[in-house]
Amino acid sequence: MKISSTPLSTAGPPTRPPISSHAKPDTIRRLEEPLWLKGIAGGLLIDYVGIAKWETPVLDKNGDIMSFQEQVIIHKDLPNRLLSPQAFLSRDGNGSAVGNVESHCRIYHNRAEWYKDGRHVLTMDFDTSFLPQLTLFKRGKTLSTLKSLNSIVHSSNANLSTAKKLWLKWHDKLGHISFKHVLTLALGGFLDRAALALHSCDLSSRPTCAACQYGKQVRTPDHTTITKKNPEAVGSLKAGQLVPGDRVFCDQLESRVRGRLLRTAGREPDKDRFCGSTAFCDAASGLIWVEHQVTLSASDTVNAKDSFEHMSLSHRVSVNSYHTDNGIFKSKAFVHHIASNYQDIRYSGVGAKWQNGVAESAIGLIVSRARTMMIHAALHWPKVEDETLWSLAVSYSAHLYNHTPNSESGISPIEIFSRTTSDGAVIRNAHVWGAPSYVLEVPTKLCWRKDPQMETKITTRTIRGSLSSPCRKHMSSPKSQHRVHQPTAPCHHG
Repeated sequence: MKISSTPLSTAGPPTRPPISSHAKPDTIRRLEEPLWLKGIAGGLLIDYVGIAKWETPVLDKNGDIMSFQEQVIIHKDLPNRLLSPQAFLSRDGNGSAVGNVESHCRIYHNRAEWYKDGRHVLTMDFDTSFLPQLTLFKRGKTLSTLKSLNSIVHSSNANLSTAKKLWLKWHDKLGHISFKHVLTLALGGFLDRAALALHSCDLSSRPTCAACQYGKQVRTPDHTTITKKNPEAVGSLKAGQLVPGDRVFCDQLESRVRGRLLRTAGREPDKDRFCGSTAFCDAASGLIWVEHQVTLSASDTVNAKDSFEHMSLSHRVSVNSYHTDNGIFKSKAFVHHIASNYQDIRYSGVGAKWQNGVAESAIGLIVSRARTMMIHAALHWPKVEDETLWSLAVSYSAHLYNHTPNSESGISPIEIFSRTTSDGAVIRNAHVWGAPSYVLEVPTKLCWRKDPQMETKITTRTIRGSLSSPCRKHMSSPKSQHRVHQPTAPCHHG
């Protein structure tokens, strides 16, 4: 569990224990007098206390996992577990006092360090709220938990065969598409040579992806209402649209979480962040293109349309007509822009959003994959989890979809849209979204030239960040440059 460290104030003595809910049942006791908490605890009334035993993955001087026990305050309505740094750092492993906090605790601008017997034993990094965070486990659960957090495709995992690890690896790389689709691509020669070994895998024995279990679950049908598809109506919305650009379905998606801009360090106000996107889906090829917007106004939507048509022209495709819902697409500015470009537009009928089902399905597909990719990254690297990066995840999801060959035809949407043949290098060079990446820190080297004293033999030459979507300026290249995200810095191109 991750515990946010923050000072607590109580109505009693200043060394009251921290808040938690991991106390052993046999150690819980009722206080003679209820305790009123103040400060960040919000005036909660505490009736019970107990003893909790934790472990931290930090090793002591003997190479053993460090364990702690601490008296805790128990309250059923506490949504989080808060730990007082004063109470925690003023005791040793068995709970006895060790003296003043100042003698072995050092606070810096970005971290807090704990020293014991003159040796640095623990570092607590600050989160975005400048509160130190500490990862603790229940006693006896540290090793098993850390092993489970390790990559399940690692060679040390004996629960999966080599073929299943390879199967799961490509599933993660290709944006968490179905295992059946991965198997089809592998047997079709679209992946690397090692993936040909998947011919021995059976679909019934496919591995389980934890991120897909979290991100793609749907409700179980109640069987009270049964909906059957009419085979004659399947594909009727795209009927007759045989040339890319003849008809483009478009719709907008809105996010309650404001998305971070690409050119900033994440410090822009919320009103200047992405609030949604406009998705375009070509009827003939199935290509999906997403343009993120700060507002869903008519002017930003027109700019998104211009960006999509600029991309289309780079593939020598001109857009002739659009199909949309009502709303902002019926605004005077958008309709005027359609007419000035000699294009046609048609709208869904009242209460008939199914007529724009192509765009609705496209948004549902890429958002589902983007959500799963973000969950996968958060499970493996929770320290840099940032939900404001949804825009990058959505863009990468659409990018992978456009370059992934269809499981039946073996042709990708980008091939149909651009009328060219792909060599499959884009999906073979795909990377897991959010994976740790290292970029050469060129700006720092420029500073070294100005001030040679800044460079030392042990100065780091790279910065580490999480891999995100490809740079659109290089998306046509098989080895396209990807953006690397840092929590407090603009996106880098690697």
